[in-house]
Amino acid sequence: MKKYRTMLSIIAAACAATLGAAASPLYYTILHALDEDTLKVFTDAGSGTLSVSEDGGESYTTISRFSFDRRGRALAKTYALNNASEDALIRLDASFNASDQGQPEDTVVETTAAEFIDSLMTYKRYRWLTYAPVYVSYEKLPSIVEIAVSDGRFTNLTAAVIQEGLAGVLSEPGDFTVFAPTDDAFEMLGLTGDDLLAVPNLKEILLYHVLPTALDGEAVAAAVTLETLLGKDLEVYVEDGTNLFINSAKVIIADIEASNGIIHVIDAVLLPPTLPNIPETAAAAGIFTNLLAALQAAGLDTVLTNKGPFTVFAPTDEAFAALGLTGDDLLAVTNLADILLYHVVDGRLKADDAAAAEKLTTLLGEDVKVSVNDDTIFINDARVILADVAAENGIIHVIDMVLIPAAMPDIVDIAAAAGFDTLTAALELTGLDEVLRSDGPFTVFAPTEEAFEKLPPRLLNFLLDHPKYLEYLLLYHVVQGSLNAEEVFAERSLKTVSGRKVYPRVIKGRPYINRSAVIEADIEASNGTIHVIDRVLIPWFRH
Repeated sequence: MKKYRTMLSIIAAACAATLGAAASPLYYTILHALDEDTLKVFTDAGSGTLSVSEDGGESYTTISRFSFDRRGRALAKTYALNNASEDALIRLDASFNASDQGQPEDTVVETTAAEFIDSLMTYKRYRWLTYAPVYVSYEKLPSIVEIAVSDGRFTNLTAAVIQEGLAGVLSEPGDFTVFAPTDDAFEMLGLTGDDLLAVPNLKEILLYHVLPTALDGEAVAAAVTLETLLGKDLEVYVEDGTNLFINSAKVIIADIEASNGIIHVIDAVLLPPTLPNIPETAAAAGIFTNLLAALQAAGLDTVLTNKGPFTVFAPTDEAFAALGLTGDDLLAVTNLADILLYHVVDGRLKADDAAAAEKLTTLLGEDVKVSVNDDTIFINDARVILADVAAENGIIHVIDMVLIPAAMPDIVDIAAAAGFDTLTAALELTGLDEVLRSDGPFTVFAPTEEAFEKLPPRLLNFLLDHPKYLEYLLLYHVVQGSLNAEEVFAERSLKTVSGRKVYPRVIKGRPYINRSAVIEADIEASNGTIHVIDRVLIPWFRH
């Protein structure tokens, strides 16, 4: 009997514990991140903690750590609240990653245990699982254009931006800094309404107010100059330790954050300086008389007055004199235009930009080598003695030597240097080497040494004994004009200098001329292009 009483006592205790649990549903709580009106869908979710304090907030004990899923839901253990006093402080900390609706702000909720429990809604499926909303706010910043439009102080600026087609750029994602003149700033210039929109260089003026990177006021103040989207620099200085000026415009409101950058409001319109062009700048310097005469003789002076921009490595008169090239001697140089183009690079490159490169491609199409030694920049072997001379359409770096482009070898020289011994010997035997040294241009399908070795010995001996047939075979490898690989394989057939056709084709992704595979393409020579093939092309002979 005693045994049965003990068992009944255990069963009764278990039932009491179960009923107590059913009456205290705070086992788990679903925390759902949402705003006042609509559920937000998360991209990278988030995490948080739930803590309780019995000492009025002096110290908190974490009772649950949780992670939000992609829909902002998290499961927090809350059964410890069953034993917490009603006035115990509850602290909810939640942090969220970016969602496709914007960036949720981190949430901190502090309340009492009683208020927290009262806010819970019983989950319909399980009595012990309850639901607690976590209200979060989303910070979705407007774009630079949206801020300017809504502010009301930038009607002239926004009208100009829209007319010049820059509204799309300054509304899209990016990192820009905009120095925004107010309407008062435009009125000071007498430029408002239609008068402003009729300004011929309005787009250039607007680009002069924009930087390609987002810089706050502190970063702006730390700079000496800032390069704008126009490619021209702004000067920065701080007056009395507090007043920030961009050129002569004062920053009256700094650090207005936008989704795609930062706005600094200024009290004056920034007008880009008008500089002389490259030839005018060189003429004013007085040390480039030979360079200017050469540019004029080659007809390149008008090119360097164009919009560009260009970077010019400008040799001084002393540099030309060191070569013995001055006056009429200089103007009589046959490749003068090539030499001059070898001094010009497309784009506006400051000294630091040039120094960061190992080589620069000139307008001649050939590269110059860039090196730095003891903080001195060298272009090939020429020393930059004065850098960053600004012009309206580019920049000039003064150098102490004339840059002479290396003479590109002709087709025969390249073949000889590359080890095409049989081919070059055959060309010399037939006298075609002189033809392939002429101006041309030519396209040559050049067989390798191995290609000639594949010929039957009797055929090779016959060709060597009969130069007339050898010449005909060699001419079957030459096409008039300089054709790169793309141009070659755009044709179904090509007429060779021999009068017969060869047939370019691509088989399983591999290029062929007749049955000869092209193993190396687009070798440039001064008078044409070479494509290397692995078999000798054999025309049909007529005896």
